[in-house]
Amino acid sequence: MKPIPIRRLRFLTALLSTLLLLAGSVFAYPLMNAAPAAASTNASKNTDANKDEVSITLDEVTPWIDDEGTLTVRGKISNTTKKAVEKPNLSLQMSTRKLDSESRLTSWKQGQAQHRTVADLEHDGAEARKKAKKDKDAESDDSSGSTLDTSFDDTIDPGATAEFTFRVPADDLDLSKSSPVSSWGPRGLAVQLGDETGLRASALGFTTWYPDPKFDQTKVSVLAPVTLPGHSEGGLIPSDRLDAAIAEGGSLDTIAKLLQHKELALAVDPRIIASFEAAIAEPAPADAPEESEDPDKDKGDETQSPPVGAPENDDADSSGADLEAEEDQRKRLDSWYQDFVEAAKKHTVVALPYGDPDLSALRGTKIDRLSTFAQKQREIVKDVFPDARTDIAWPVAGSATKNGLRALKKSGNSTAIISDAQQPSITGIHDDAHSQTTVTDDGESTIDTLISDSKLTDMSAEAIAEDNPAGALSELVAESAVIQSEAPYRTRSLFVPLPRAAASTNWEQTVEELSSAPWIAPTGVDEILDSGSESRGLLRTDSDAPHIRKRAVKSLAETRANQEDFNSVFTDRESADIRLDRELLTCTSAAWTLGRNANICAGQAREQSEKLMDSLHLRKGSSVLLVTGEKTTIPVTIVNESPAEATLRIRMKPNTPQLRAQETETVKVPAAETMRVDVPVEGLANADVPTTIEMVTADEVVLPKHESLMVRVRADWENIGTAVIGLGLAVVFVIGLIKTISRGRPKIPEQQLADAMARAKTDDDPEKR
Repeated sequence: MKPIPIRRLRFLTALLSTLLLLAGSVFAYPLMNAAPAAASTNASKNTDANKDEVSITLDEVTPWIDDEGTLTVRGKISNTTKKAVEKPNLSLQMSTRKLDSESRLTSWKQGQAQHRTVADLEHDGAEARKKAKKDKDAESDDSSGSTLDTSFDDTIDPGATAEFTFRVPADDLDLSKSSPVSSWGPRGLAVQLGDETGLRASALGFTTWYPDPKFDQTKVSVLAPVTLPGHSEGGLIPSDRLDAAIAEGGSLDTIAKLLQHKELALAVDPRIIASFEAAIAEPAPADAPEESEDPDKDKGDETQSPPVGAPENDDADSSGADLEAEEDQRKRLDSWYQDFVEAAKKHTVVALPYGDPDLSALRGTKIDRLSTFAQKQREIVKDVFPDARTDIAWPVAGSATKNGLRALKKSGNSTAIISDAQQPSITGIHDDAHSQTTVTDDGESTIDTLISDSKLTDMSAEAIAEDNPAGALSELVAESAVIQSEAPYRTRSLFVPLPRAAASTNWEQTVEELSSAPWIAPTGVDEILDSGSESRGLLRTDSDAPHIRKRAVKSLAETRANQEDFNSVFTDRESADIRLDRELLTCTSAAWTLGRNANICAGQAREQSEKLMDSLHLRKGSSVLLVTGEKTTIPVTIVNESPAEATLRIRMKPNTPQLRAQETETVKVPAAETMRVDVPVEGLANADVPTTIEMVTADEVVLPKHESLMVRVRADWENIGTAVIGLGLAVVFVIGLIKTISRGRPKIPEQQLADAMARAKTDDDPEKR
């Protein structure tokens, strides 16, 4: 082999160097662009990412544009560095080709290759427009309508935030109108900020070019959960929280605004209905008697609140104001609730189990019965919305199994909502949402499935979670355009459930953007289920599916076991059990699989259970000093601070036999009141007897709260007392008698005695008489 001549080797080296330099100039800009873009995209997720940096956030991006529209991109530049950005150059870039596949969308996000400038500060800024206006020739030759308005001039100061707005008419985008079907589709957008040092920051978005192509639309059905996750006493949402939720910007206010979308389906939590029904119930009349008119009927009863008609106190005015505020709140809740029910009846309503629990996490546990109870509570929704679907189950995404689906079908569900990650398409594209899957190994038994499109569902959730969702929403619309491009002449029905959490402000914008795209046809859930089912792959099991953690479920099971026997004290035990089960279900909500806070809720449920069991107790009294040898009674005060009437009796257990005690008769203690009962006792011998006083239910359950009492027994105390008093009187009489005798007879004075004797002699001598 001949060696390569030196001249030729030098020539090849120079040629290779030139090619590398040229290639570097082509690829350097996208590579420089990639890192700041990623930082800007994640800015809302991690505020520390932009510390001491220049960043861009997008507040508005036109998601799609037709040949008569205008592309608008609006946002803010934040300079958190300690140095000013001198002579900034701001530009809007657009991809040179349409991004009609998911791979192209991903590539554009990773590195914005093959793009062009559609507007920048140098040519379309305020100063450039003023200069062009003065130049009449330039005005006649260049009729560009693109504008860039900014709140900064030549400098962006340290710590400053500057605003910008790009407006580019469709005619200035240089997009083809001649062949709409082939030219329509998503385009990538990048707002880039540079200075003399190079690229400083960028932010990404998308817009979809839509020159009115003619093809079939993609049907999309959106399901919005109507729920307010969170622990609450008795499983009902407090009226104050409901009032906050219906206020402007509240989660339920957002739901009400969504109802303007006619095809939107609602997944209604029975807890919402039950809470409103309780909150708007008419209060008891203020002049209702609190005590019986018979003075002997409730003799000995005590109450913690003053009787009706008691003299006014210093808090009378404030109490009146509080009552007026409560009545105003009740009227607000009633008005909103009636309007909501009336509007929601025009939509497809799916009844959720109570609290929207993670049914899969409950299966096979000690509180498995809560799953059945929660599903039966769907009748609460059915009572308000007679056409509501109570046969659709919604397992947590990724958690469906054959056994679980079989159990759901057995409990009356004909349809299950699952993800396309578990029941994938067999065609390689986004298929119809309505399908079926087998629930037995032999394949004989099946259940209808409503398949959620995981791509649109996840992107919707990400846009909702963003503080500045404009860019994410534009990408969501672009993704729907990509799906339409897969099969433009085939009508498909897709299903998109919104996050299983309280509605937030971004819900409305997300539904609006997705539903208003011209290639999308909003469709009801019923219409999808009434259509033919599409064949899909076999059910896949996701071992990493999110669930309520076993620790939380175990804690809830212990709480229920501890309180189950205690509930027998309540007159209406069934209602007490319902309150308990509803409260525990709030801690199994599917929403907790998102935030992983079920353990916190389980702890709150345990604390509330302990508080309830402590609310029924005895008022501690002082020691009893005296009990006669005859039968008598000892008064005991029962305090019921629970929300329900209690039925029980008092049992006194002396520690020694010198005292005999009997159980009282069964008494009913109203909620939030106290009552005094008398325990029959009999002292048998002198002793100081420690005793334990217990509360016992009709089922012989001894309540956890008890009290101790010292009883000083003094047998025959009355006879002893009488004898002592009699003896005392006798002693006094004897002492007086002795003193009288000891003093002798009284002596008569001598003169008085002589006079008396002289009168006696005179009486005896007749002659002197």
